Amino acid sequence: MRLVMLSAMLVLSCTVAQSAGPLNITVGETVLEVQEGGSPVLQYKYRDVPFKPYALSWFTPKGVNILRDAPEDHKHHHGLMYAIKLGDINFWEETEVAGRQVHRALTNVRVESDRAGFTETIAWLGPESKKTLVSEQRTLTHHATGDAPVRLLTWESVLKGPKAKGEVTLAGSIYYGLGMLFPVFMDKVGTFRFAADETGAFDDGPHHLAQAAWCAYTVADAEHPVTVAMFSAKENPRPTLWFTMLEPFSYLAGTFDLSRNPITLKADETLTAQYGLAAWDGEVSEQEIENVYKQWTEMTHEKRRNGLSKQ
Repeated sequence: MRLVMLSAMLVLSCTVAQSAGPLNITVGETVLEVQEGGSPVLQYKYRDVPFKPYALSWFTPKGVNILRDAPEDHKHHHGLMYAIKLGDINFWEETEVAGRQVHRALTNVRVESDRAGFTETIAWLGPESKKTLVSEQRTLTHHATGDAPVRLLTWESVLKGPKAKGEVTLAGSIYYGLGMLFPVFMDKVGTFRFAADETGAFDDGPHHLAQAAWCAYTVADAEHPVTVAMFSAKENPRPTLWFTMLEPFSYLAGTFDLSRNPITLKADETLTAQYGLAAWDGEVSEQEIENVYKQWTEMTHEKRRNGLSKQ
């Protein structure tokens, strides 16, 4: 397997590019882009962000972007983002008293024949402090799928508690976690589906929540019909509670149910949140979603068995 890696810390005053076969990564001063076959598949904004880094754009196999960034009525919603509360400090909403996820470095930028990805070091800081409350190693990996008509992405956030003595409480509203904001053409017209193991479902006003191995959203009656799914890793510290919403706009988030059951992270302890994401053009069956979920699960298990940081 051919591998191209930039393992040193990147000081990005210019554009850096590397490639292997059809895959390529271009690292600009503010945005990292993954391409396959000369077309962008993922754009990640890691610098020049007021509060948090995030995935700016993610494209289906036919090149349809299925993320929306900072609409006028919800400026704090950014494409695909990971945010929660640490104690009383809010990293989701963006106000004068909000916390900030500060980019520190890009490492392990790598391109292989079947995947391309990177790791970002992020410091979670309070609004008036330079003290790191939590440090994060965030790894995103695009998986090449050959002729299969699906995009496949892994998002992994490893949070490490404060150094020395101390602890921090991971908390937040019912939708805090890994959140995805869809473009306007996907708003209010789609259908959410859950894996067959769905349990613990409940409604909170216009929101529907449930635990399941995966959750999918399909927009069939649109100019660009699409299906997008999020998968929960079996190794996550607790089952994923999926947050879904159609009004006033469509939203999907993978959460650890922190609003009802906060998690305490002690000094130097780590917590890993790992999710897979899949995107298709058009409507796909639940069996197809399940098949890709199993494929992704096997990929993550292979990584652990080999003891390699392929992601």
